[in-house]
Order: sequence, then structure tokens, then C-alpha cells
Amino acid sequence: MAGGDVVCFGFLTHCLLLMVESLPPANGGAPMKDSVETVGDDAAIVASVLTKWDVPARLISSPFGNDYYGQRVREHLETWGVDVRQRLVEGFETPLEVAILDAAGGRTYFQRREPSALATLKAPSPADLSGAGLLYVDWYDGPSVLAAMEAASSVGVPVFLNLESRYEGEPSLPDLLRYARICQVSMDEPGATGSPYETARSLIDKGVETVLVTLGERGCLAARGSRAYRVRPPTVTTIDCYGAGAAFSAGAVYGLREGWPLERLARFATAYAGLKCGVTGIAGLSTSEIEATAATLEARRLSL
Repeated sequence: MAGGDVVCFGFLTHCLLLMVESLPPANGGAPMKDSVETVGDDAAIVASVLTKWDVPARLISSPFGNDYYGQRVREHLETWGVDVRQRLVEGFETPLEVAILDAAGGRTYFQRREPSALATLKAPSPADLSGAGLLYVDWYDGPSVLAAMEAASSVGVPVFLNLESRYEGEPSLPDLLRYARICQVSMDEPGATGSPYETARSLIDKGVETVLVTLGERGCLAARGSRAYRVRPPTVTTIDCYGAGAAFSAGAVYGLREGWPLERLARFATAYAGLKCGVTGIAGLSTSEIEATAATLEARRLSL
């Protein structure tokens, strides 16, 4: 892809990140090293990062409420300059997530995410996608995701689908893959199984053009056709891994929009995701800083 706005479609929530050295035992306590307020879910993070990189991006999201958390979400989006297509709903409780992050990179999170709130996320129409060059969606945002992908397909807008660990066995997978041109999967999550190579090959055989497999501290596998690259991540002192998957997505979208070759795209996305883990909250790094790190990463070409 080249040109056009990046439309990020997804649920909008306020996030509170609490950093501790380690989780305490039951009924115990632990010193808090830091706390950060930010936004989720991944679509909001991707839109924020791309906007900082001067990529024209739009966020089409669920509404926010006229409450404290809604005000904090609005302040974040305004600070980052995000073009957000949403509405304020009186009496609506802005969804909330609290994540406890430990020094080993672990994340324990709690969500206020009622089905009624998720139902407020309405899929964009084909008219809403006018001028778009790419649609970014996450599998977990409910039935509206498929409707959004259908709308994008009807006007020829390619879809970037973040499947996370739902790359096999998910009942809706065949429907989702029918519209996905780029697919990101996560094999560093609890319960993730299988080979990254076999997973990439399987998704390509199902019609996905580009597959990006994130492997946490093992880097990533990027595949297109029969070509693949295994990229090792940068060495960083882990502070906060919350949003690392979204950071990778933002880096990959940037590379796609720039028309980069697969290896360069994979290096950039892996570098940004790794560097993000050394920063609390969303990492506002410049593309030149990320490219400098990306150039140092080990990348090995493979055949699927």
C-alpha cells in the first residue's frame, strides 16, 4: 500500500498502568515504582503512534462517557493529535483497564468491559472509509470487526488484522481471513502453541498476503509468499511490555505505507516493539531513532 489514511477501528478504553518489582502474596502489598495513565485498546495506540510519525491516521472507536476516565482519554487523544471519530454519550461509563506490570515483563490486568459497552462499537460504512489506504482491526472487538472488514473490502481498502493468539481454532477465523491482506499473530502469549513457520505457511495458504508472527523476546517472523525473515529484537532493560504488540503493528503499518521491502519492515517493527518495552506507556520515539536500532538487528532470510 502507499498513500491514503490509515483507519484504526476498535474499542476505546482508559488504562492505568501500575509498575511494581513483583506481585505480592495474597492479602499482601508491594511498593509501587510508577504509575501511568494511557489509552487502549490497540487501535487507539496504533493511531496515536502513527499520528506522531506524521502518518494521516483516523481512529473510529466506541464512545467515551462524560466522566473522569472519558476526560483523561480525550486529553490523551488531543495531546497526541489523533483524528478521532467518536462521540460523547452522557451517562456512559468509559471502559477501564488496570494493568499491573512487574520487573520481569509480566502483565496482570483487570478490565471493566461489559458486553453492552462493546456493543457501542459501530462498524464504519464504506463512506467512512473514503480516502483510506488501510484498515487496522483487532479480532477481539466483537462482531463489528467483521462488518468493518466487509465495508473495507467493498471499497478496495486492504485490511490489517491483528489475530493475536487466535490463529487456529477460532470459529470466526475463516470469515475474518476472507478479508485480511495482512495478518499479525502472537506466539508469545499464554497458551500459544505450534511452530511460527507452520502458522505463517498455513495463513498464507488461506489467502493472507503478509503474515507477521511476534515472538516476544525471540523477535519476529515475517513472511510473504515463500519468503520469510526471522528478526531478533534489540537488547533493552524491560520496564513495560504493555502495548508492545500494538507498537509492532504501528511499525509494520508504517513500513507498509512507505512501501518498504519485507525485511526492512520487519526490522523496523521489531525494533520499535523492543524499544517500547524499555519505556513506560506509549513510546514517542522518532522514526529515525527506530531505524538506527533496526539497522543493528540480526535478520536471517528463510524459505517457508
